[in-house]
Amino acid sequence: MATVKSVKSAIKSSDYVAKSISYILSPETKNGSEKCVQSSFINCCYNSVNGLVTEFDITRFAYHKNDKILAHHYVQSFSPNENISPELAHKIGEELAECVAPGFQLIVATHVDRDHIHNHFLINSVSLETGSKWLGNQATLKNLREQSDRICRQYGLSVIDETTELRGIDQATQKLAEQGKSWKVELCHALDEAKKLCYSKDAFIEFMRNKGFIITRYTDRHITFQKIGEEKKIRADTLAKQFGDYYKKENLERIMGFYSIPKPLTPREAPKPQKSFVSEFEKYEKVYFQKNPPPVKPIEAATMKLLIKNSTKPLFYLLLVLAKIMLRRKDRNGLDRRYFTLHTKLKPQKRYKTKKADAEKIMDRFDDKPHDVGNIPYRTLINSPGENCRIKLDLSLIPKLYSYPFFFSVRIFSNYAVVTVKEKDKHLLEKALEIENQQITEKHSRYFNPLADYKEMKKRAEFLGVKVEFLMIDENDIDKLTKEKERYVAFAPENGKIKLAFLHQNKDYVLHCLYPDKNQEESDDLFSVTRNSKVNTRLKSEAALGGKQMRYRTLTRTEVEELHKQTGGQEMFAVFSKSENGQEEKYNVAFKEEDEGRIDTILSSSNKPTLRR
Repeated sequence: MATVKSVKSAIKSSDYVAKSISYILSPETKNGSEKCVQSSFINCCYNSVNGLVTEFDITRFAYHKNDKILAHHYVQSFSPNENISPELAHKIGEELAECVAPGFQLIVATHVDRDHIHNHFLINSVSLETGSKWLGNQATLKNLREQSDRICRQYGLSVIDETTELRGIDQATQKLAEQGKSWKVELCHALDEAKKLCYSKDAFIEFMRNKGFIITRYTDRHITFQKIGEEKKIRADTLAKQFGDYYKKENLERIMGFYSIPKPLTPREAPKPQKSFVSEFEKYEKVYFQKNPPPVKPIEAATMKLLIKNSTKPLFYLLLVLAKIMLRRKDRNGLDRRYFTLHTKLKPQKRYKTKKADAEKIMDRFDDKPHDVGNIPYRTLINSPGENCRIKLDLSLIPKLYSYPFFFSVRIFSNYAVVTVKEKDKHLLEKALEIENQQITEKHSRYFNPLADYKEMKKRAEFLGVKVEFLMIDENDIDKLTKEKERYVAFAPENGKIKLAFLHQNKDYVLHCLYPDKNQEESDDLFSVTRNSKVNTRLKSEAALGGKQMRYRTLTRTEVEELHKQTGGQEMFAVFSKSENGQEEKYNVAFKEEDEGRIDTILSSSNKPTLRR
């Protein structure tokens, strides 16, 4: 009989992966007795601890999934009574691994350090072939057990029969029972005697105490037993699931003659619904708009929208509309007056300075520096409780915001505007703009709400030991990167620019998407900068993961070409020019420490280069 279980402690660091591999491959225990007698490495090139850890890490890094659980650990145990050799147990383990984990890097190790033979399986969390992650859930564990039973039947071994009453007995209980040390079996024997000798509840409790068992809880529906000296407790119904229905509370009491029908359960009162928390800012917003209704009617806002949209100078006409709206609110007390006098630039001019408005100068001012308008200062809004939501809008839609009762702040640019509202008011904003729910946020959240994604990127960069890189791009270029948004974070535009943040490993992807023509340099060219930058980055990462260093040689162009030819075109080294004007053409060749012997052998026929450390 074989059982399969998962090791509960999750493997979430490379150090833990190394410790787990070292444990299952160790040939001896701490006491010097034999432990691992046979091991196999499926889809792996190495058989050492450092080599296997490096292989696992490279696969996860290659698919950008080196986070959360890094590896999964399972144990397949055979019954001590099973007539099975370590060789057969290992063969069964190999067949089980190839059946349930095709394409995954996996280690199978057979141990004999216990009174039963067992196999350890350590599986890399990311598939080498597809890049998909291993799902370590109950469905996967059930499939492992089913396949284990199928293979055991093929070799004539016994399996657990799911139809028997004893299906709940775990292997530890079975082993202790075989040695006569199981307290659960002692409890069953005591209950068998109690059914013959006890005829009342008090006598039953006293009898079990004399047998070494305390009844810690006795209710209408449950009896809980605890052996003196043991920490664990067990209910009668749980004991019945493992040893048979004879030990149910109802059956025990019926045989002893004092069973009574339990009282029906009284329905619990439904909990009172909790009132949702309302911040002081939300209360103020509600009271404010009760006293100060929106200054623009929806019909009037629609007219203003058409005026701005159909004009040749939409920014200039928007400012005129906003001036009209603010003048309506000029004489009101409270936030309106403070906002009008301090926050906006629309102040009345004195008579002797009166002159005609120059639309071109006004628009030039907005090109140099954007201006903020709205019904609340931007800093006041974003510093108030609640999540913020930012949206890019056309200038003609701004007047419609003044027709609904919610706070908002607008940053006006020369040909568009960025609106900031609270997340709780997003539905009012969508209603004002007459669009479907979530349409705006899905379109603009990728660069107007990037803070949470940027924090996650910084954590990942710290874990990998690299820095976050940045790039300024035009606003229209962001659509070239929408296919794989998890590779970058984009910040709100400034003066028509968007700031991209990304890790070094995604730099090539970002540059290739943004500038495809520029990055179509011949990657097959041995001396191209694009090719050698990629190769050098990869070699450095692999060397660091293996705890090794990089090595360098100074070669001529002929020697570099000969080295490339002798290595069969493999990307074993990166080449960088170091020659200056008037000097012979020289190149720096960078490669991993583990390839040093092979490269020196290839170069031995020519002049030996000087090692630069």
